[in-house]
Amino acid sequence: MKTIIVIILGFLFGKPAYSQEKKELVFKIDSIVTPLVNTNNFSGSILVTQNGNELFSKAYGKMSQEFELDNNLNTKYFIASVSMIFTSAAVMKLNESGLIKLDDKVSKFLPHYQHGNKLTIGDLLSQRSGIPAIGTNGNVNYDSITKFEHNSEELYAYFKDYELLFEPGSKYNHGRSDYIILAYIIELITGKSFGEYLQDEIFTPLGMANTGHFSTEKEIIKNLAKGYAPKNLYDLETAFQIDWSSKTGHGSIYSTVYDLRKFAQAALDNDFLTKDSWNKIFQNHGDNVGYGWFIRKHLHRDLFQMNGRSPGFSSYLGIYPEENLIVIVLSNNYISLPASLGGSIAAMTMNEPFEGLNLTDKTLTHNFAEKLIGSYKFDGDFYSPNIELEITFEEGYLISDWGGLVPIDKGNENFLEYILRTYWSSIEFVEGENGEITQMKYDDHIGLKVK
Repeated sequence: MKTIIVIILGFLFGKPAYSQEKKELVFKIDSIVTPLVNTNNFSGSILVTQNGNELFSKAYGKMSQEFELDNNLNTKYFIASVSMIFTSAAVMKLNESGLIKLDDKVSKFLPHYQHGNKLTIGDLLSQRSGIPAIGTNGNVNYDSITKFEHNSEELYAYFKDYELLFEPGSKYNHGRSDYIILAYIIELITGKSFGEYLQDEIFTPLGMANTGHFSTEKEIIKNLAKGYAPKNLYDLETAFQIDWSSKTGHGSIYSTVYDLRKFAQAALDNDFLTKDSWNKIFQNHGDNVGYGWFIRKHLHRDLFQMNGRSPGFSSYLGIYPEENLIVIVLSNNYISLPASLGGSIAAMTMNEPFEGLNLTDKTLTHNFAEKLIGSYKFDGDFYSPNIELEITFEEGYLISDWGGLVPIDKGNENFLEYILRTYWSSIEFVEGENGEITQMKYDDHIGLKVK
């Protein structure tokens, strides 16, 4: 009886402490998200779970600015490149069934593809095939084709005659074509459409009732957020409209935070797929890339993450396997904020330090802005190789070719550090010995001032 009483008392008196910790976490997360919402940099839904327990769940901003409808925890968002995690899981499901092998040549399924004998299914899954992105050789304009409905075979036809960028297996390239081919192969093997196979074999078995593949604009998708894009430094506008079927295989899925939690928890529990299959998915196959996931270290812990960004939407899903921690951030704002925000939320959850941003709407003086404006030349390893990024000055603020720069206030009279709003990238202007600006640090890349 003593043992039972001790256990019960421990439970009763332990619960308030846990509840207090949860309240403090909710307050901390809310305190960094709310300013982002108030400056039109974030709208969406956030979910954090650990050991199967919900630690934080909240929706922010509007799912429709026009009708003033609020986002909620069941709001559906397009998840862009996070869609790839379902394509890779579908392939592994077929692998377990013996219908496909990771070392199978692509020519087994696409016998007329000119590079089929050089490529394996594993090359496609790890994005190391060397197949260029659609539009690389100028045969089509990628932005134009995204306005129209496509299936995987039609998308494959755009790039099937392209030459490879490099020897298969030697490099990583996020060109999207790999996952289009995988979607096409799934259809050829199963006799089902890509969306039907995902629904039958992944979404329905896992109870993901609010997740699906966009196959036609005629479909009515209830509770789907409208996508918005940043305008200038603090405004919004309607995002470029696309037909999401044009991203079949790599960016056509819509989902909710609760549905993504079900999939992430299945990965942690080695459910749905075998442990061996999950291990292959989360293996670093080169350049910290798994099968549809990035394999990284964060806060000295293993992190499996995928993030995405497509017109009107951005997304992040992070799994810390050692902590049994899941962080999900979905947004209907075309700003690459969720990955950064997700990392900060994870740090808070694990009581690790993180650097907050003190963004300001203070303007720059014309004299100081004159030091910063100009062209900055980046090398071949930059996101857009060898580009010259132009910085101009308009109405008190800096504007780049890629969007506005929001100042970070560190207590100095002038601002040398900024956030490039569109991609939520860190920008720092570097002074030389004479006080002149000589470089721009863009994330971990250096651009030399040339004009």
